[in-house]
Amino acid sequence: MRLFYASFLDSANMLAYESLVTEISTAVPGVIRPIPARSHHLTMAFLGEIGDEDLDQSLQALESTASSQAFDFFLTRPRILYARRSPRLICSDVEEGAEGISSLQALLRESILRRFPKSQIRAQSPHITLARFKRNARPRTAQTVSDALSGLAASTLPKSDRLTSVHLVKSTLTSSGPVYESLAEAHLRTG
Repeated sequence: MRLFYASFLDSANMLAYESLVTEISTAVPGVIRPIPARSHHLTMAFLGEIGDEDLDQSLQALESTASSQAFDFFLTRPRILYARRSPRLICSDVEEGAEGISSLQALLRESILRRFPKSQIRAQSPHITLARFKRNARPRTAQTVSDALSGLAASTLPKSDRLTSVHLVKSTLTSSGPVYESLAEAHLRTG
């Protein structure tokens, strides 16, 4: 099974981003693929393919995050992320609170490496993926999407959220895109 660790946004922010992606898809049809509904998240660590026999170790790594304190974080306006010259995805970066997320990622990475020494866990800059560009998207198309993003009303965009838990998520790849299933959740300390 293909697993990763993530923190999901609150429901109001998920709905706001889904609305934003729908608006962009309408303004620039046939260019982007939204992520699965109700699944906007910060990726903490990507574990990759593991066997069923290693699920307990994955769950123990998740539990290491429960000692961390919950915290607020703030998001930037959506932007386009490129791979070389090709547009790859639309995302919102974490503007404030990135240090807390990075610390949580480091804790989780250390716990994973204790259990899976051969893992190659890469550090990722904290961001929320909103949609992915289709394979044939060109820089000119990305500019049209960028113009549509610039025209969004700032008041309708999510600005802040609270990181209160980390999930172990199973990702199943299908012909219509990935399907995410939360297998377990570790709650961070509050108060």
